[in-house]
Amino acid sequence: MCIRIAVVEDQSEIAIWEPDAVEIRVQRGTHTHDLIRELHALLTIDLGVSTTTGAGLHCFCGEPLVLPDELASAPAAVAGASTL
Repeated sequence: MCIRIAVVEDQSEIAIWEPDAVEIRVQRGTHTHDLIRELHALLTIDLGVSTTTGAGLHCFCGEPLVLPDELASAPAAVAGASTL
């Protein structure tokens, strides 16, 4: 089961886990650095996903977490966990 990322409008937080849809909803227009930091915390602290320094964001199954094109404005954002 892979986690999906969905972009939404008018959300009070940068990223929110939606367990029924197995997705993380992220606020449109969030700065990439803030988004990666928030996703990393949500995945590792709240959901218990394993992490390796510099390996980027991953799903429960170990596959890389794919950001929608509209969020991945900077190529380093997808692999950017090494800067956290």
